Amino acid sequence: MKIGLVVNPWAGIGGPAGLKGSDGADSVQAALAAGSLPQVFARVAAMFDACGEAAQAASWYTADGAMGLHALQAAGLQACAVVPVASPSQAIDTRRAACILAGMGIDLLLFAGGDGTARDVLDGLRDAGAMGSLPVLGVPAGVKMQSAVFANHPLAAAQLLRQLVQNGLAVCCDAEVMDLDEDALRSNRIVPRLYGYLQLPLAPTLTQGGKARHVSGSGAQRMAIARSFAESMEARSLYLIGPGSTTQALLALLGVDGTLLGVDAVLGDGTLLARDASRRTLEDLADSWQEPLHLVLSPIGGQGLVLGRGNQQISPRLLRTAGPRGLHVLAPPGKLMSLHGGVLRIDSGDAELDAEFNGYLSVTTGYREQTMWPVSV
Repeated sequence: MKIGLVVNPWAGIGGPAGLKGSDGADSVQAALAAGSLPQVFARVAAMFDACGEAAQAASWYTADGAMGLHALQAAGLQACAVVPVASPSQAIDTRRAACILAGMGIDLLLFAGGDGTARDVLDGLRDAGAMGSLPVLGVPAGVKMQSAVFANHPLAAAQLLRQLVQNGLAVCCDAEVMDLDEDALRSNRIVPRLYGYLQLPLAPTLTQGGKARHVSGSGAQRMAIARSFAESMEARSLYLIGPGSTTQALLALLGVDGTLLGVDAVLGDGTLLARDASRRTLEDLADSWQEPLHLVLSPIGGQGLVLGRGNQQISPRLLRTAGPRGLHVLAPPGKLMSLHGGVLRIDSGDAELDAEFNGYLSVTTGYREQTMWPVSV
């Protein structure tokens, strides 16, 4: 099998900094200034490590340098052809690389990045006249990743690649490419746009699906969930409250001027310690606080991702500190019923840690109403 590889070197760098995305040079520079480091290379390395011998059996075509060749070399793989790109790379390089690789007769285009990268890949395949014919697979490494072209996590991408290399390409399906306006996100406004469709190998248990909208429940449902959880909060404990309309209802009930799309640190008595905080700020707070740490999150509608999509400010270190007893999931029943594959998922960036949460999580679904919901990597 001939596989093309394109890596966005800056994918996801804005997530830990709380920047709502990484599109554009200004966002990258702001993330670097805030102390964020690229996340994508570790995720691609984890995928290749899990691929094992299947990666050796494939023929690889890639973009030069940090856009693919370095990742192949680190995995001990050889490239059959290399597309020259600029350094530092820009979005146009992703588009150009995808277009050229498609013309090399590859069987699959593998890319690592987020929704912005998926848009650039779509544009490149459109330029090559291959948008509806060449299968693609995204390794999730961005911030938002609301498009349906991504694997659940790097290890799921590896599992799907092994299947494809061993058995050949199977049936493909249309997968939507979505993106959000990052400037609007930074103003707490959600402005989604459908850019088109790409062909994705059909593997429902390994791919995340698209984000389902209008499943956040009614205002009354969200307030009932918020009241129920607020009654259990301990006054001096530290709560990191993630993005979403359900968690926003909790902040409003506590009288906290928090953010709809960021992570806020509050005490159980409603004291706001940090608004729209970065990973570094949250980790510093957790290190200095003696009381238990609680993470309060709501899953992405349709996808079921509790952690790893739009809330990368919460690091594996914070998840480990909180532990299963400190992870609290809030979701109306309709959101749970919308989940792709029927399960919740955690993609913190530490696969071994994520696996510790496999099993069931208690989800608050109403006032003094909870349900046990399956969690699976």
